[in-house]
Amino acid sequence: MASQHFTDRLKEELLCPICIDILQNPVTLDCGHNFCLRCISRVAEETSRKFCKCPLCGKSVRKNFEPNLLLVNLVERIQAIDPSEMLTEKEEDRCMKHEEKLHYFCDLDGKLLCMVCRESKEHKSHNVLLIEEAVPRYQEKLQSQVEVLKQKGMVIKQAKEQGEQKINKFMAEVELEKQKITKEFQQLYQALKEEENFLLSRMNWLAQEGASGKKVYVTASETQLNSLREFINSLMARQLFPPKQMLQNIKVILCRSEGFPFLSPTPVPSHLERKLSDAQSRHKLLASYLKRFKDHLKFEGERDRGKFFKGMSDKDITKYLDGQSEIDNPKTNQASEPESPSPVQGPDTQPLGFPVSCSSEGISDFPDPVTFDEVTAHPELIISPDLKTATLDFIQQESSDEPTDPECFYPFRCVLGFPHFSRGRHTWETQLEGPGGGACMVGVALGQAARRGFLVIEPLTGFWVLRITGSGCQALIAANARENLPARPRKVGICVDFECGEVVFYDAVTNTHIYTFRTSFPGHVFPFYRLLFPGTRITLNP
Repeated sequence: MASQHFTDRLKEELLCPICIDILQNPVTLDCGHNFCLRCISRVAEETSRKFCKCPLCGKSVRKNFEPNLLLVNLVERIQAIDPSEMLTEKEEDRCMKHEEKLHYFCDLDGKLLCMVCRESKEHKSHNVLLIEEAVPRYQEKLQSQVEVLKQKGMVIKQAKEQGEQKINKFMAEVELEKQKITKEFQQLYQALKEEENFLLSRMNWLAQEGASGKKVYVTASETQLNSLREFINSLMARQLFPPKQMLQNIKVILCRSEGFPFLSPTPVPSHLERKLSDAQSRHKLLASYLKRFKDHLKFEGERDRGKFFKGMSDKDITKYLDGQSEIDNPKTNQASEPESPSPVQGPDTQPLGFPVSCSSEGISDFPDPVTFDEVTAHPELIISPDLKTATLDFIQQESSDEPTDPECFYPFRCVLGFPHFSRGRHTWETQLEGPGGGACMVGVALGQAARRGFLVIEPLTGFWVLRITGSGCQALIAANARENLPARPRKVGICVDFECGEVVFYDAVTNTHIYTFRTSFPGHVFPFYRLLFPGTRITLNP
C-alpha cells in the first residue's frame, strides 16, 4: 500500500506546468517536458509556424505532439487508488528503507531520517536536527514567506487597481473620441446636405422660371405668327380685287407691309442666365474643394493605415479586418489612390507627352481587357471568380506541395495575366492595395521565362518589372541592380510597344510617366505579377 505522503508527492510530479492540474491526455515535447494536450495546443496556436517554443525551457519544438502512454497509465493508476488503502500516519512515521522510526530532519536535503539514515554515509556530514528542533525553525521560515507573499499580494492588488483605472480611462477616451468623430462627421454631412439642397433649390427655381418664360415666349411668338399670316392672307386677297379696288390705298398697305413689326422676345432673360452662371460657378468651386479634400483625405488615410498596421502581427491584422467586415461592406473598402508626386524628371522618366514612343502618341484610349491566368498562379494566391483580383492571404499555409502543372509558378508567389501579346501596342492598369499600401512586382514576362525554382527577375531573363513597396518604387534593371524611382504609385499603368521595343510604366492616377525599359522582344509576353507581403491585393483594369 502507498502512503498518503508518497501519493501526494507523486501527484505533484504529474501536474501540468500550464494549468497546474493533473495531466489530461499527457503529451511529451521534443525537449522532454510533459503537458496536457489541450494546454500546449493553446500555446501552439499563437504561432502560425510549424514549430513552437516550450513554455518551460524555451526550446523550439515540433507541433506534432506525441501522446505519452506511460504517463496516461500512471495518471489513471494514481487516480484509481482508494484512500482507504493509504497507510496510516503512524505507519508512515517509519523509514520506508529501514522501517525504523523517523526522529531526525536533514537540513541540507530536506528529508526525514531514521537513526540508520543519520549515521549513513549519505547524511553523516550534513546538518541533522531532531524533528522537534527543526519544526519551530521552519515554522518561522514559513511565516516569513507568508508575510513576503502577503506583501506581494498587496502590491499586485494595488497594481491591479491602477491598471483597471488606466484601462477604464483608456476606454473612456476611446468612447469620447468615437462620439467626437460621429458628431464631426454628422456636422460635415449636414453642411454638405444643406449646400446640396441650396444648389438644387436654385436649380429648381431656375427651371420653374425657365418654364414660365418659355410659355410667355411661345405665346408672343405665336401671336406674331398669327398676325403675320392674317396680313399675308389680306395681301393675297387684294391681288384678286378689280384694278381700281386693288389700287385703292395701295401705298398705305405696302407701307404697312414694309413696316410690319418683328418683335423678338428674349428667350432667356439675362438675369436668369447670370443666376445660372453663378450657380455653376458655385458648384464648380465646391467640386474643386471637395476633390482636393477627397484626394488629400485618401492620401493621408493611406499613410495613416500604413502607420496603424505597422508593427501589428498578421493575427492582429486579420482580427482587425474581421471586425471591420462586420461594420462595413468589404466591397466598398477600395484602397485609396493618393495623388502622386509632381511629374518625374530624368533621362528615362519624362512626363507623358515627351518623346517616349508610347507616351509621345498618348496612352491608348482603348486599354486591352486583361485577366489573371489561374493556371499559372502559385497555390497560395487567391484568384477572384471574375479573374480580375489576386490576393496573398494574411493567413498563409505552413507549406504547400509543389504543383505538378509545369505552367504554375513555385515557390515564388507569382501569376501571369491573359492574353499574351506578340505585336502592336497594348495598355492595361493595375490597382495595388493592402497594409502599408501593399507590396508587389508588376510588369511583363516572356512566355518562355522560368517559373520554377529561384527566379532572377531582370530583363536578361525575360522580366521587365518594377518593385513597389510601402517604402518606395524600384526598377529591376539587373540581377543585383535596382534603380530607385521618386514615385510610389497605387495604380500603375503599363504600355508595351513591340514596334518601338519599349515597356512604359506610368502612374494611372496622375497620368505621369514613371520608367521605360528599352528592349527587343524575342517572343510573346504576358502581364506578370509577384505578390510580396501577406494582405497584398492587386486588381486588373479593365
